Amino acid sequence: MTQAEETTTVRRGRSAPGTVPCATCATPTDPLRAARVAIFGERFRYFCSEACRTRFDPEKLATPLPRSLPPPPRPTPPPPPPSTPPPDRATPFAEVADEEEAPEAAVESVEAVGARLSPPPALAEGVGSRIGTVLLVLSAVGGSLAIALALAGGSRAALTARLVLCAVSAAALVTESWMGARDETEPRLPTLLAAPLGALLVASVAYATSHDHVGVAITLAALIVATTAAALVFVRRGRRPSDLERAAMYAELDQPTHRIHGEDVLEARASDLRPGEEIVLEAGETLPVDATITAGAGLVLPWLGATARVERREGDVLVAGARLLEGRLRLVVNWAGHDRAWARLSLDPLRRADLHTALARSGRLIAERVAPFGSAAALLSGLAAELEPLDLSLLVVAVHAALTHPALVMLPGLSVARAIHDGLRRGVAFQSAEAFDRAGKVTMLTFCARGTLLLGEPEVATIETFAGQTPEQVLALVAGVESGAQHALATSVLRAARARNIRPDGVRSPTVLPGLGTTAVASNGQTLIVGSRGLMLREHVSVAAAERRITELEAMGRTVLLVALGGRLIGILGFQDGLRPGARAAVQHVLDVGVEPVLLSGDARETCEALGRALAVEHVRPEVPPPERGDEIRRLSDGGAVTAVVGHSPADDSALSAADVSIALSSAGSTSSEWSVQLASDDVRDAAYAIRLAHDTRREARVSLWLCLVPGAIASLLATLGLASPVLGPIAAAFGGAFAVLRLRGQQQ
Repeated sequence: MTQAEETTTVRRGRSAPGTVPCATCATPTDPLRAARVAIFGERFRYFCSEACRTRFDPEKLATPLPRSLPPPPRPTPPPPPPSTPPPDRATPFAEVADEEEAPEAAVESVEAVGARLSPPPALAEGVGSRIGTVLLVLSAVGGSLAIALALAGGSRAALTARLVLCAVSAAALVTESWMGARDETEPRLPTLLAAPLGALLVASVAYATSHDHVGVAITLAALIVATTAAALVFVRRGRRPSDLERAAMYAELDQPTHRIHGEDVLEARASDLRPGEEIVLEAGETLPVDATITAGAGLVLPWLGATARVERREGDVLVAGARLLEGRLRLVVNWAGHDRAWARLSLDPLRRADLHTALARSGRLIAERVAPFGSAAALLSGLAAELEPLDLSLLVVAVHAALTHPALVMLPGLSVARAIHDGLRRGVAFQSAEAFDRAGKVTMLTFCARGTLLLGEPEVATIETFAGQTPEQVLALVAGVESGAQHALATSVLRAARARNIRPDGVRSPTVLPGLGTTAVASNGQTLIVGSRGLMLREHVSVAAAERRITELEAMGRTVLLVALGGRLIGILGFQDGLRPGARAAVQHVLDVGVEPVLLSGDARETCEALGRALAVEHVRPEVPPPERGDEIRRLSDGGAVTAVVGHSPADDSALSAADVSIALSSAGSTSSEWSVQLASDDVRDAAYAIRLAHDTRREARVSLWLCLVPGAIASLLATLGLASPVLGPIAAAFGGAFAVLRLRGQQQ
């Protein structure tokens, strides 16, 4: 078949090996060399040209993305005694589609799961909450009727009816606010009720004195009461999925387990466990604490809501919510109570992210600290304009109501709560509210290449020899040098030697030079040097004869190890390390939010640049040994960047400790809790997703804040300057808050 015929066949639907169809024209495209790449619906789309990317319409995606296969059925627990009602349990989290992996099948929605659980009273929506909702609805309806009755005219009877309706609506609002179940994210009672009660008082005084503007006063009071009640209803409905998810999480993390007490194994609940105690986890049980496996092995779902089954054995860490499918494990507790990775920012009232992040506090600070200054400015402006006392009071109350709208206080925190739960579904746990805030400000994300973007399992791909040496002799010498080392290249060399039945040379006196290589004495008494160009230069070994070949191997993305014996270069080993699944997706996540990706590696510049070209990373920092990576990160920070580092602990501790935001893979639940972002998985996509999530949440919270604040603030300013009626301020604030709520609910759907 000719090349033209082969191309025609491929275009008709038979993709060439290693290619994917262009999302617009279906032309076979190499994913690593695609002209344009974009993410739509949590999946990558590759385009053969910029024109195809421009023509692509995401609205034409016919159906939502499929989900991955559901987890295997859980073993049925033994029936409880007849006196105890059978427990009702379910997986509390919806599955999350993962890029570049098998499709996933959906599980129960958060609402369905939360409805079937029995959370603690503080998280449940009980009879009291339903009565509170009814009171708020009555308050909103009563206020709206009081406004509508303005069409009946300005007779005394109409004004009386309107004032009574307004008073009843305010009473319902006060009753619900005072006695109903309230979340800490809601405005405090003085902030919430000051404007409605103040407006009702002004309207009552105007009615009693038969003031000319009594109709305007009653309208303003009814408007403030109605919009306040309506805002509470709609924002609470928007917060309901997060509340149910928290309730489901609380129930799942409070499961009983078996504690080891001496030679006995006793049943214990999560609240009874303390760090350092030993527990036993049987198949079918959920782990209620963060713990380290001390004995046994098993197949687990590694976090609450995870779908991928993985094997865990002695020394591995599991987070609270992990479910054991097969096997039996003995574990030692690392964290319990509110210190658990999955509970810190979602369940702990002292650390909840939707209360303590700067984003969540911004609306509350405006309502509690800025609004009084705005009201004072309106008062001074009214005094300067010599307004009548009643008109002045209307202006002050209207300005205060526009700057204390409930949506302004609650929506930023709701955005943060959604983000925290989205992260937990992906196995991403933030250390603190401050860490989440810092993650949203990151401008540069550095990948410690080995083990993050690369598999960390290099293979010996090339052995070049000189000076009459054979490949077997060179490999034996290198294996002898690396026989006691623990790094990835040493493991690869020893594996290659065993595969070829080569016995390592009996070298002695090895001296390790971090970041450079190793010097030793070979069995024949000659000096043996194994390492990089820098080590050869330091030991005065010429590599000029092999420079061209070294450059060719590095340009292919291979790590080069040079071998010298007796002061002469005798061999070159080229190691090929594959890209981790999702490495390109991780870089794309970072690029999509305007964060600069950086590749940090100890390999040569040519090797790093080849890897960077494959991943679309332009900023590379090559030839940086692990002990010096902390200084390299500090230099990036000194340049004005807010830096984040992705790596493994303890291998990359130097770089992680120097970063503004440290993201440690497979660290969630471990005894080391100083990292800003801790992942329950080893997937680099989740690390990049954490930064993207924080950035997106910061943007969404700001948009909600501005939508709730700006319209009311502008209208209040116009009213203060005498260019508009005071009623315009609360109306503008209500419209802005309603639009923000609808926008947030649309994103949830």
